Amino acid sequence: MSAAPVQSAGVVVGRAEEAARMVASRKRWDRFFMIGGAVLSFLCIAVLAVLVADLVRDAWPRLEWGFLTRDQSNDAEQAGIKTAILGTGLVMLVTAVTAIPLGIAAGIYLEEYAKKNWFTTIIEINIANLAGVPSIIWGLMALGLLVYGLKTGQSILTAGLTLGLLVLPIVIVATRESIRSIPQGIREASFACGASRLQTVRYHILPYSMSGVLTGCIIAMSRAIGETAPLVTIGALAYITSVPAVPFSEKAWPLEAVATRAVQVDAPIETGASGGVMQFRIELPDETPGAKKHAVVKATRDVTIPAGASAAQVGEAIEATPDLTARLDSTGLLRVENEQFGGIVLGKDTSGVAAALAMKQEGGRHGPLDWLSSSFTVLPIQVFDWVSRPQQNFQINAAAAGVVLVMVTLVMNGVAIFLRVRLRKRLQW
Repeated sequence: MSAAPVQSAGVVVGRAEEAARMVASRKRWDRFFMIGGAVLSFLCIAVLAVLVADLVRDAWPRLEWGFLTRDQSNDAEQAGIKTAILGTGLVMLVTAVTAIPLGIAAGIYLEEYAKKNWFTTIIEINIANLAGVPSIIWGLMALGLLVYGLKTGQSILTAGLTLGLLVLPIVIVATRESIRSIPQGIREASFACGASRLQTVRYHILPYSMSGVLTGCIIAMSRAIGETAPLVTIGALAYITSVPAVPFSEKAWPLEAVATRAVQVDAPIETGASGGVMQFRIELPDETPGAKKHAVVKATRDVTIPAGASAAQVGEAIEATPDLTARLDSTGLLRVENEQFGGIVLGKDTSGVAAALAMKQEGGRHGPLDWLSSSFTVLPIQVFDWVSRPQQNFQINAAAAGVVLVMVTLVMNGVAIFLRVRLRKRLQW
C-alpha cells in the first residue's frame, strides 16, 4: 500500500527537477541572446560613430554657415549647397503631399472598410511586393510615364511624384500595422455606443494609431531624402546655380527665347512692319573690380531688324550682336541663346518678328505653382557630383554635404521617436 505513494512522489520530484533544468536552460539562452544582442548593438553603434566621426573630420574645413547659403560654383572653396537644400526641401514637400494622404487613406480603407476576398488579397500582396522594388525601377517608370508620357519634364513635380510613389507602399504598410495594433474591443465599444464606422475611425482608430502612422511617414520620408538613382534617371541636374521660381516674384533671367512657328530660311517673314528693334535681356559675368567670383549682372541687347527680313537675315542680325547667338534647328524653329551662359529672355519687340514667329516672351511675375516646373538638384546628387570630381577640395565639399544629409536624417528619425513616445503617453484604453 505504501509503494504507490512513494513512486508517485518520485515521479513528481523527477518532473519538477526536469522543469527546473528546462527553466534554467532557457534563462541561460535568454542571457546569451541578451548579451549577444547588446554586443552586436554596441559594435554597430561604434562602427557608425567611427564613420560619422571620420566624415566630420574630413568635412570640418567646410562646416560653416556660408556653405549652406552659397550657390554652386566651379570653385570648390566658393561652392555651397543652397540650391541643393532648396531643391531637397521642395521635392520632399511634393513627396509628402503625394504619399502621406494617399498612403494613410489606403491603409484605413484596407483595414477598416475593404471586404476580405481574393481581390483585396491580391492588392495586399502587390503592396507588400512594391515596398521591396528597387528604386531604379521607380525611376524608369517615372521616366516613361511622367517625363515622356505626361510631359511633366525634368522638374520638381516629376521628382516629387516619383519619390511619392516609391514610398507610398511604406506608408500604407505602416498605417495598416499601426491600425492592427488597436484592440478590437475599442471598435466594438464604439459600435455599441451607436457610433458609425466613420465616427469610429475618426475619433478612435486614427487618434490611437497616430503615433505609429506618423512614425511610418517620417521613416518613409527619411528613405526618400536619401534616394539618388530614380532622380538621376529622370534627369535631375548635378550643377545648377538658379533657385526654383519664388511665387509672385519677378521672372528671373535668363530664359531661352524660342520661336514656336517654323519658317523657311530664305523666305521673308510676313510681319507687315517696316522694320524695328528686338530687345533681349541677358545675364553676363560681372567684371567690375572687386566683384565676387561667378557674380553676374543683368543687361539688355537691342537688335535692329530690317523690313521684310527673312529668318536667315534675322538670325544674322542677332548673331552680329555681342553676347547673342541664333540658330535654326532641324525643325525650322529659330532659337536665340545667351552666348555666355546659354538661355535668354526676349524683352520687347517692335519689328513684328516675335509676333510672326510666336516667340515666347517671358515676363511679369511667377505664379504660385511655377516652382513645380523648375529644374532642381538635391543633396544626394550634389554629393555624387562632388565625389566624382578628382580635386581634393570637392571631396571636402562632398563630406560636408554628407554631414548635412546625415544630420537631417537623424533629426527626422529623432522627431519620429519623440512623436511616438509623446502620443503613446496620451493613449487611455
